[in-house]
Amino acid sequence: MKFLVLLLTFPIFGQNMNLPTDLTDFLNSKSELKYNHKSVEPDFVGIIDFEKLEIGKVWIEGETDKKSYYEIPAINLTDECEFYDPEFILLYLPTEKLYGTWDSDHWNLYVFPNTSWTEIIKNPAPYINQQWNPNKEIGTLFDPKENYKLIKGWPF
Repeated sequence: MKFLVLLLTFPIFGQNMNLPTDLTDFLNSKSELKYNHKSVEPDFVGIIDFEKLEIGKVWIEGETDKKSYYEIPAINLTDECEFYDPEFILLYLPTEKLYGTWDSDHWNLYVFPNTSWTEIIKNPAPYINQQWNPNKEIGTLFDPKENYKLIKGWPF
């Protein structure tokens, strides 16, 4: 158990991911989410291996007339999906300590306040489906304005 604690508190691959224990345990077990795949828009969504975790970034478009965006550090938790880009269908925001989903086509980031990984794995379908069928009882749009700087231009 001490090894697990060290994994959570020391930087992984040079990055401190601030991962919750229930998420780390699930990823290390190499488990997949159990749900009716036909009940969600993307069908089957595979979970990433713990060893492949890294801090990436998602973007939220700025609310100005000119090209601008916010860049949010995020850890991708998904790596397989036949019908959509699997990256960030489920994610973890290490700074905010929130789970969420990012719509890479529309740059919408939904977060799941007061939700643990244990709660998500009990009934993953609504969380997976949030970006296609938003449900205010599950998630809310993330507002980056208070903690992130607006960047001019596009990130690519």
